[in-house]
Amino acid sequence: SEFAAGVVLRDWEWFVAHSLSLAEPPDRSTLQAFVDDIATSDLDVDAVKTCIRRFRHRWMLQLLWREIGGQALVEETLEQASALADGLLDAAARYGTRLLPSRFGVVRDVAGEPVSLVILGMGKLGGYELNFSSDIDLVFVYPGGGDSDGRMSVSAQEYFTRLSRYVVALLDEITADGFAFRVDTRLRPFGASGPPVTSFAALESYLVRHGRDWERYAYVKARIVGPVPPARVAEELHDEL
Repeated sequence: SEFAAGVVLRDWEWFVAHSLSLAEPPDRSTLQAFVDDIATSDLDVDAVKTCIRRFRHRWMLQLLWREIGGQALVEETLEQASALADGLLDAAARYGTRLLPSRFGVVRDVAGEPVSLVILGMGKLGGYELNFSSDIDLVFVYPGGGDSDGRMSVSAQEYFTRLSRYVVALLDEITADGFAFRVDTRLRPFGASGPPVTSFAALESYLVRHGRDWERYAYVKARIVGPVPPARVAEELHDEL
Protein backbone atom coordinates (compact mmCIF):
# COMPACT_ATOMS: atom_id res chain seq x y z
CA SER A 1 0.00 0.00 0.00
CA GLU A 2 1.48 3.29 -1.12
CA PHE A 3 -0.72 5.09 1.40
CA ALA A 4 0.49 2.93 4.31
CA ALA A 5 4.12 3.32 3.30
CA GLY A 6 3.71 7.08 3.16
CA VAL A 7 2.14 7.23 6.62
CA VAL A 8 4.86 5.05 8.13
CA LEU A 9 7.67 7.13 6.61
CA ARG A 10 6.12 10.49 7.55
CA ASP A 11 5.17 9.38 11.05
CA TRP A 12 8.01 6.98 11.84
CA GLU A 13 8.33 7.66 15.58
CA TRP A 14 4.60 7.13 16.11
CA PHE A 15 4.71 3.96 14.03
CA VAL A 16 7.59 2.48 16.06
CA ALA A 17 5.81 3.32 19.32
CA HIS A 18 2.50 1.77 18.21
CA SER A 19 3.45 -0.99 15.77
CA LEU A 20 2.70 -3.78 18.27
CA SER A 21 -0.84 -2.49 18.89
CA LEU A 22 -1.84 -1.94 15.25
CA ALA A 23 -3.36 -5.42 15.10
CA GLU A 24 -5.91 -4.39 17.76
CA PRO A 25 -9.15 -2.59 16.83
CA PRO A 26 -8.90 1.22 16.98
CA ASP A 27 -9.88 2.59 20.37
CA ARG A 28 -13.06 4.67 20.11
CA SER A 29 -12.22 6.42 23.39
CA THR A 30 -9.03 7.72 21.74
CA LEU A 31 -11.13 9.11 18.90
CA GLN A 32 -13.52 10.82 21.33
CA ALA A 33 -10.63 12.32 23.30
CA PHE A 34 -9.14 13.68 20.08
CA VAL A 35 -12.49 15.15 19.02
CA ASP A 36 -12.90 16.89 22.37
CA ASP A 37 -9.35 18.24 22.22
CA ILE A 38 -9.88 19.73 18.75
CA ALA A 39 -13.30 21.11 19.64
CA THR A 40 -11.82 23.14 22.51
CA SER A 41 -8.42 23.84 20.94
CA ASP A 42 -6.88 27.30 20.70
CA LEU A 43 -4.76 26.25 17.71
CA ASP A 44 -5.18 28.19 14.48
CA VAL A 45 -7.04 26.71 11.54
CA ASP A 46 -3.94 25.46 9.71
CA ALA A 47 -2.65 23.68 12.81
CA VAL A 48 -6.04 22.05 13.34
CA LYS A 49 -6.04 20.82 9.73
CA THR A 50 -2.65 19.22 10.36
CA CYS A 51 -3.83 17.50 13.55
CA ILE A 52 -6.99 16.20 11.88
CA ARG A 53 -5.13 14.77 8.90
CA ARG A 54 -2.45 13.06 10.96
CA PHE A 55 -5.03 11.48 13.24
CA ARG A 56 -7.02 10.34 10.22
CA HIS A 57 -3.97 8.77 8.57
CA ARG A 58 -3.04 6.88 11.74
CA TRP A 59 -6.59 5.57 12.15
CA MET A 60 -6.79 4.46 8.52
CA LEU A 61 -3.38 2.79 8.73
CA GLN A 62 -4.64 0.72 11.66
CA LEU A 63 -7.77 -0.28 9.72
CA LEU A 64 -5.61 -1.24 6.76
CA TRP A 65 -3.21 -3.18 8.99
CA ARG A 66 -6.05 -5.27 10.40
CA GLU A 67 -7.67 -5.69 6.99
CA ILE A 68 -4.51 -6.95 5.28
CA GLY A 69 -3.63 -9.11 8.28
CA GLY A 70 -7.03 -10.80 8.17
CA GLN A 71 -7.91 -9.66 11.69
CA ALA A 72 -10.98 -7.60 10.72
CA LEU A 73 -14.21 -8.48 8.98
CA VAL A 74 -15.23 -6.05 6.26
CA GLU A 75 -18.15 -4.88 8.43
CA GLU A 76 -15.72 -3.75 11.12
CA THR A 77 -13.60 -1.83 8.63
CA LEU A 78 -16.60 -0.01 7.18
CA GLU A 79 -18.02 0.82 10.60
CA GLN A 80 -14.68 2.08 11.95
CA ALA A 81 -14.09 4.27 8.88
CA SER A 82 -17.58 5.70 9.31
CA ALA A 83 -16.97 6.30 13.02
CA LEU A 84 -13.83 8.24 12.11
CA ALA A 85 -15.78 10.46 9.70
CA ASP A 86 -18.47 11.05 12.36
CA GLY A 87 -15.84 12.03 14.90
CA LEU A 88 -13.91 14.36 12.61
CA LEU A 89 -17.14 16.05 11.51
CA ASP A 90 -17.97 16.56 15.18
CA ALA A 91 -14.55 18.05 15.85
CA ALA A 92 -14.62 20.31 12.77
CA ALA A 93 -18.13 21.61 13.42
CA ARG A 94 -17.53 22.29 17.10
CA TYR A 95 -14.21 24.00 16.38
CA GLY A 96 -15.76 26.05 13.58
CA THR A 97 -18.68 27.07 15.80
CA ARG A 98 -16.22 28.73 18.18
CA LEU A 99 -14.74 30.90 15.41
CA LEU A 100 -17.93 32.81 14.59
CA PRO A 101 -19.33 34.41 17.79
CA SER A 102 -16.57 37.00 18.23
CA ARG A 103 -17.71 38.74 15.02
CA PHE A 104 -21.21 37.50 14.34
CA GLY A 105 -22.58 36.40 17.72
CA VAL A 106 -24.99 33.47 17.56
CA VAL A 107 -28.30 32.78 15.83
CA ARG A 108 -31.25 32.36 18.18
CA ASP A 109 -34.76 30.99 17.78
CA VAL A 110 -37.97 32.76 18.83
CA ALA A 111 -37.48 31.52 22.39
CA GLY A 112 -33.99 33.03 22.53
CA GLU A 113 -32.22 29.67 22.45
CA PRO A 114 -29.08 29.27 20.30
CA VAL A 115 -29.65 27.55 16.96
CA SER A 116 -27.20 24.87 15.83
CA LEU A 117 -26.08 23.62 12.44
CA VAL A 118 -27.22 20.05 11.75
CA ILE A 119 -25.22 17.81 9.42
CA LEU A 120 -26.90 14.96 7.58
CA GLY A 121 -24.72 12.08 6.44
CA MET A 122 -26.02 10.53 3.23
CA GLY A 123 -25.15 7.46 1.19
CA LYS A 124 -22.32 5.31 2.50
CA LEU A 125 -21.75 7.55 5.51
CA GLY A 126 -25.43 7.41 6.40
CA GLY A 127 -25.31 3.61 6.25
CA TYR A 128 -22.00 3.18 8.16
CA GLU A 129 -20.47 1.83 4.95
CA LEU A 130 -17.46 4.04 4.21
CA ASN A 131 -14.53 2.29 2.59
CA PHE A 132 -10.92 3.44 2.20
CA SER A 133 -11.61 5.61 -0.85
CA SER A 134 -15.11 6.87 -0.07
CA ASP A 135 -15.95 10.53 -0.04
CA ILE A 136 -18.59 11.71 2.43
CA ASP A 137 -21.94 13.01 1.19
CA LEU A 138 -23.30 15.76 3.43
CA VAL A 139 -26.36 17.99 3.56
CA PHE A 140 -26.11 20.99 5.90
CA VAL A 141 -29.38 22.15 7.44
CA TYR A 142 -30.55 24.34 10.31
CA PRO A 143 -33.90 24.63 12.17
CA GLY A 144 -34.53 28.30 11.38
CA GLY A 145 -33.91 31.48 13.33
CA GLY A 146 -33.39 35.14 12.59
CA ASP A 147 -30.27 37.22 12.22
CA SER A 148 -27.23 36.64 14.42
CA ASP A 149 -26.83 38.85 17.50
CA GLY A 150 -23.17 39.89 17.14
CA ARG A 151 -21.59 43.23 16.34
CA MET A 152 -21.74 42.21 12.67
CA SER A 153 -25.21 40.76 12.29
CA VAL A 154 -25.87 38.35 9.41
CA SER A 155 -28.80 36.19 8.39
CA ALA A 156 -29.07 32.64 9.67
CA GLN A 157 -28.50 31.46 6.10
CA GLU A 158 -25.21 33.34 5.80
CA TYR A 159 -24.12 32.42 9.32
CA PHE A 160 -24.48 28.69 8.80
CA THR A 161 -23.06 28.91 5.29
CA ARG A 162 -19.87 30.33 6.80
CA LEU A 163 -19.82 27.52 9.37
CA SER A 164 -20.39 24.83 6.74
CA ARG A 165 -17.43 26.18 4.74
CA TYR A 166 -15.21 25.89 7.79
CA VAL A 167 -16.29 22.26 8.22
CA VAL A 168 -15.63 21.40 4.58
CA ALA A 169 -12.24 23.14 4.52
CA LEU A 170 -11.07 21.47 7.74
CA LEU A 171 -11.67 18.02 6.24
CA ASP A 172 -11.50 18.38 2.45
CA GLU A 173 -8.80 20.95 1.73
CA ILE A 174 -5.54 19.44 0.46
CA THR A 175 -2.54 20.47 2.56
CA ALA A 176 1.01 19.19 2.93
CA ASP A 177 -0.56 16.34 4.95
CA GLY A 178 -3.15 15.53 2.29
CA PHE A 179 -6.85 15.57 3.17
CA ALA A 180 -9.03 13.91 5.78
CA PHE A 181 -12.14 13.19 3.68
CA ARG A 182 -13.33 14.41 0.32
CA VAL A 183 -16.65 16.13 0.94
CA ASP A 184 -19.53 16.09 -1.56
CA THR A 185 -22.45 18.43 -0.85
CA ARG A 186 -24.25 18.05 -4.19
CA LEU A 187 -27.12 16.04 -2.69
CA ARG A 188 -28.49 19.27 -1.18
CA PRO A 189 -31.63 20.87 -2.66
CA PHE A 190 -31.03 22.00 -6.27
CA GLY A 191 -27.60 20.34 -6.20
CA ALA A 192 -24.48 22.39 -6.92
CA SER A 193 -26.59 25.39 -7.95
CA GLY A 194 -28.48 25.48 -4.64
CA PRO A 195 -27.48 27.26 -1.43
CA PRO A 196 -24.83 25.41 0.64
CA VAL A 197 -27.10 25.33 3.69
CA THR A 198 -30.86 24.86 3.88
CA SER A 199 -33.44 25.49 6.60
CA PHE A 200 -35.63 22.59 7.73
CA ALA A 201 -38.67 24.25 6.16
CA ALA A 202 -36.91 24.87 2.84
CA LEU A 203 -35.67 21.27 2.72
CA GLU A 204 -39.18 19.92 3.28
CA SER A 205 -40.64 22.28 0.69
CA TYR A 206 -38.02 21.27 -1.87
CA LEU A 207 -38.57 17.54 -1.39
CA VAL A 208 -42.34 17.93 -1.67
CA ARG A 209 -42.37 20.28 -4.67
CA HIS A 210 -39.21 19.51 -6.62
CA GLY A 211 -37.57 16.39 -5.20
CA ARG A 212 -37.15 13.56 -7.64
CA ASP A 213 -37.90 10.04 -6.46
CA TRP A 214 -34.24 9.12 -5.98
CA GLU A 215 -33.65 12.28 -3.92
CA ARG A 216 -36.48 11.42 -1.56
CA TYR A 217 -35.35 7.80 -1.33
CA ALA A 218 -31.86 8.99 -0.35
CA TYR A 219 -33.20 10.31 2.94
CA VAL A 220 -34.19 6.81 4.03
CA LYS A 221 -30.47 6.27 4.61
CA ALA A 222 -29.74 9.74 5.99
CA ARG A 223 -28.70 10.21 9.61
CA ILE A 224 -27.46 13.07 11.73
CA VAL A 225 -23.66 13.04 11.96
CA GLY A 226 -21.18 15.27 13.75
CA PRO A 227 -22.44 17.28 16.74
CA VAL A 228 -25.61 15.90 18.32
CA PRO A 229 -28.34 18.56 18.23
CA PRO A 230 -30.90 19.00 21.02
CA ALA A 231 -33.44 16.16 21.06
CA ARG A 232 -36.30 18.47 20.05
CA VAL A 233 -34.35 19.61 16.97
CA ALA A 234 -33.53 16.06 15.89
CA GLU A 235 -37.15 15.05 16.40
CA GLU A 236 -38.41 18.04 14.36
CA LEU A 237 -36.11 17.17 11.45
CA HIS A 238 -37.08 13.49 11.62
CA ASP A 239 -40.78 14.36 11.58
CA GLU A 240 -40.39 16.68 8.59
CA LEU A 241 -38.42 14.12 6.59
